[in-house]
Amino acid sequence: MARRRASSSWGQHLLCWLMLPAILLMAALYTLGPKYLGMPGLFSNVAQTRNLVETSSGSDMARAAAEAIPSDVVLEALQTQTRFPGREHPMAYSASEPRLRLPTSLLDARLEGPQQRHPAAPSPLLQLPTPIAVLPSPPPPPPASEVLPEPSEPQQAAEVLKAGRRAKYGFYLHVYADPAAVIYQVRQLKKHFAASPIYVMSDGGLDFSALCEKEGCTFRLCPPANDRWHPWPFFKRLHDAAVSLNVEFVIMLEPDNTIEGTIKRHPSADAGGLYVEGRSFGLGNYVERLARARVPGFKWTKKSMSSGLCGGAYFKTEAILDAFSDVNMMKLDWNYLGDKGSKEIYSSDFAMQYALAARGWRIEPWEESAQMDKKKDEPLTGYKDSAFRHYCSCYPGGKPTYNLRLQSKDKKLFKESNFEMTAGPYSSAVCQLCYNHTRYVQIWGSDKCTNSIPFQYSEKLMKRYHPELSTKPCNLPWLCEPGKVRQPSVDGADPTAAPPDPTASYEMLEDDDSKCPTGKKALPDVAHCKAAAQKLGLKLAYEDDLYQENDPVGCVYRVPDKDVFFNAAEEGRTNGNRRLICQVV
Repeated sequence: MARRRASSSWGQHLLCWLMLPAILLMAALYTLGPKYLGMPGLFSNVAQTRNLVETSSGSDMARAAAEAIPSDVVLEALQTQTRFPGREHPMAYSASEPRLRLPTSLLDARLEGPQQRHPAAPSPLLQLPTPIAVLPSPPPPPPASEVLPEPSEPQQAAEVLKAGRRAKYGFYLHVYADPAAVIYQVRQLKKHFAASPIYVMSDGGLDFSALCEKEGCTFRLCPPANDRWHPWPFFKRLHDAAVSLNVEFVIMLEPDNTIEGTIKRHPSADAGGLYVEGRSFGLGNYVERLARARVPGFKWTKKSMSSGLCGGAYFKTEAILDAFSDVNMMKLDWNYLGDKGSKEIYSSDFAMQYALAARGWRIEPWEESAQMDKKKDEPLTGYKDSAFRHYCSCYPGGKPTYNLRLQSKDKKLFKESNFEMTAGPYSSAVCQLCYNHTRYVQIWGSDKCTNSIPFQYSEKLMKRYHPELSTKPCNLPWLCEPGKVRQPSVDGADPTAAPPDPTASYEMLEDDDSKCPTGKKALPDVAHCKAAAQKLGLKLAYEDDLYQENDPVGCVYRVPDKDVFFNAAEEGRTNGNRRLICQVV
């Protein structure tokens, strides 16, 4: 037994001598490694952090601790928390240890460059023990029944504006049917603009989700609204497309456009489209007053008005997010516009002009969009090599995209939608001035794809364009409840206006003046003009007022027609064939 004990003691001494070099090597690494070998290691950080905790406090201590803790340790802890929720990092101390509260902003500074803070970083303040990070468990997921609200329109716009653009151009296809044309357009865009995203919106028509799944575009099916005649859903859908596309310029296409090649003349304004010679819009003073609240000194020029914003037009994303937002587009009095102008103001290419100009955005004709007319190979406006062509109904042989034949292999790329449409003259495809926010929500269940702010046409417009609804049950389901008599709308007329004085006397001016002279005053409205016509034995041409900028403002006698009408224009001018009727004071 003694011999065995001696042998065991000798073996223990030998083992100690063998371990000595390893111990000395570790000591050298511990002492010299941080300074000469670039090996800060875990131990030196523990010592540094403990020293910091003992000698510092508050934000100084937190910042110093952030700089002392290696990034790889923090990242590994974050990844561990993400992969195994509720599990601490293997090297972390127990939760009972004293902790240092370290703001994540300091950790973010440590994780710059190729190291990115993990998207699932668990809390606004990370809990760290004295020497090494201790990360709390992430918050539990919300209940399955909890539905998070969609971001508001301003939030969406803010996120898009601060985000980097995906591409210079993106394409918004406004469609209804014509599947061969839509499929052709998507494929042409993929050919000539491979890096540009495509967004297809169907106004309650065909469902092209299979096409976009195959070709790599975004598709949205909206409830039918004939939005080309109703700016509230039209603007909202274009706004949603701009948010989704996130590009510098959105180019809108309609099914009758052809794509001829790449863009050679890039946009120079905020919006632009086909050149329409000699076109102008009324109510310019009203629009400019609105615009100058954002852009002092803004002028809605003839050049801007000559731009046709139809298929082939472009829009800067910032202009869409501003001018077509729910709130800003409703700063325009659409009943006033429709009353003083005409119902054409509600058509999309006119309505967009008013909305953009009212926010001070600059519009110009774009030569990259050509208008094809009666000559097969010669554009009426634009260039032969323009990237986009728009066709009139007079084009020889008809519009090319409408003549395309659908290939049998492409029939699986679309399907009918589930929206039931009314037939006849009141179908979705042709109904004008048929929008009512309340009815939209009642029929389709929400205000998605339309403006969230309610709108209702004035009684004056309803009597002008749908007089039958004043006496007959409603047959326009988008406007009023079918089978019931339409309830009167709120009229924009001034209820405080004084009625005509039955004892007043009136006089027609002999010259073509634009204002009533001293001793006489202008008539304020149609009611006074009607009273004057009766007193003078003249025929009243219209029971409603008109908006004629080329005639004097007020009660006007038309010399060739020998009748009277009331001109409600903001500003007028003299006309040799017109005479003012004034009230004698």
